[in-house]
Amino acid sequence: MTVERGVIGVAGFTLLLLLESVRPFRRPVDARWRRYAINLFITGSNAFLLSVLLGSLIVSVYHTFELHRFGLLYQLGLDGWGNVLVTMVGLDAVTYAWHRAYHGLPVLWRMHRVHHSDRDLDVTTSGRFHLTEMVLSAIFRLGVIALLGASVASVVIFEIVFGLLNQLEHANLRIPEPWETRLRWVIVTPDMHRLHHSQRTEHTNSNYSTIFSWWDRWFGTYQFGDEQRALRIGLPAYQA
Repeated sequence: MTVERGVIGVAGFTLLLLLESVRPFRRPVDARWRRYAINLFITGSNAFLLSVLLGSLIVSVYHTFELHRFGLLYQLGLDGWGNVLVTMVGLDAVTYAWHRAYHGLPVLWRMHRVHHSDRDLDVTTSGRFHLTEMVLSAIFRLGVIALLGASVASVVIFEIVFGLLNQLEHANLRIPEPWETRLRWVIVTPDMHRLHHSQRTEHTNSNYSTIFSWWDRWFGTYQFGDEQRALRIGLPAYQA
């Protein structure tokens, strides 16, 4: 299933990259191919190093959890699609909180600002993260999965959906109306997440969700309404 997840991720990334090239929503600020080279290098090196450092360990731990039926959902006897549904919602809620922590704690923000320092926003930004942030996030999520009792299949499905939505919301695209507004009630759209990458502090400290947009609505961090093409993307301190 790990291979299938990788194939789906690459396919989604390639499709969005092609759509952006044909019909981009915003004109780039920086040279596109230079940005591609930087972001793809970061994405590729992170994927390789994470695979070397944690890949086998994570797979082994996942299977150990499932073999010994460790965690809340196994104790409740919740298997199958029920396990998948609770895993999707639970891990996405935890990811929302984790994302807020990266903005709220200075030591975590020093890592996360690598992601926000991109002066343009497209699908390549979806993999532009500090390696330490990726490692910490993987370990944190592993602990949550252990407590939750998510099955291996549930985790794989979550990772696939999470990865595709992460790519879509960073894409330099706009979903046509009325679909954009309708979808935004349930999932995070490119217009919603683009605001999160604005240089304005009140925008950066909003719209933390990744899959389901309702976390921001429920916890008072949802913002929307500014002209999308007029947004300045990135961090004011990193304009070179």
